[in-house]
Amino acid sequence: MSLETPSFEIGKNRIEALSDGIFAIVMTLLILELHVPNLPPTAPNVEVTPALLALWPKFVSYLVAFVSLGVFWIAHHIMYHGIRRADRTLLWLNILFFMLVSLLPFSTSVLNAFPRALVAPFLFGVNIALVGWFLFFQWSYVNSRSGMLAPFVTTEHRAAVTFRMLAVPMATTLTAFICFWSAGISVAVYLLLLPLYMLPGKSERQLASADTSGSAAGPYPIGGTQMEEETIVVRE
Repeated sequence: MSLETPSFEIGKNRIEALSDGIFAIVMTLLILELHVPNLPPTAPNVEVTPALLALWPKFVSYLVAFVSLGVFWIAHHIMYHGIRRADRTLLWLNILFFMLVSLLPFSTSVLNAFPRALVAPFLFGVNIALVGWFLFFQWSYVNSRSGMLAPFVTTEHRAAVTFRMLAVPMATTLTAFICFWSAGISVAVYLLLLPLYMLPGKSERQLASADTSGSAAGPYPIGGTQMEEETIVVRE
C-alpha cells in the first residue's frame, strides 16, 4: 500500500482565466476616471470643446495605465505558455501580482487628483514598477526549479524572456525615483517607453518558430502531451 499522497492538479486554463478576468476588470475600471464635463445640456461648442480639451492629462494617464496593463497581460500570457507546472510559492506570487495589478486604478486616480503632489507620480510609478517586479519574480522562480518549465523552453528562450521581464521593471523603477518631482515628466517618460514594450521580443519569435516547425507533427510536437501543456501540478 503506497503512502504517497497523490498530487492535486488544477487545470492551467483556470489560472489563465483568473488572469484574464482580473485584467479585464481592472482595465475597465480605468475609464471611470474620465467624466463628462459638468455643463448644461444646452452648452454651446465654445464651452464644450475647452472643457473636453482640459481632460487631456486624464486621457494621457488613462493611455499609459491601460497600455501598461496590456503589456503585463501579454507578458504573463507568454510566460505561462512556457510553464509546465507550479507549486504554492508560484501561486502566491501570482496572488501578489494580481493584488498590485488591481491597485493601479487607485494610483491612477491619485495621480489625476493631485498632479502637483510629489507623492502622486511616485505612487503611480512604484505601482507599475512593482507589477513588473512580481512578474519577473515569477519567472525567476520557475527558472530556479527543475521540471517547472515545458520541454520546448531552451536556454536561449530563458535568457531572452529574463531580459525582457527585467527591462520593464528596471525602467519603470528608475523613472519613479528620478522623475517623481513632476507628474507630467514621469507620465511622458512612461508614454515614450510603451512602444519599446510593445515590440515583439526575441522570445516571442522563438516560440512562433517552434510552433511553426512542429505544426506537421501535431499540436504537441516537442515530446509533450496535452496534459503536460495544460496542467499545473500543485505540490504540498
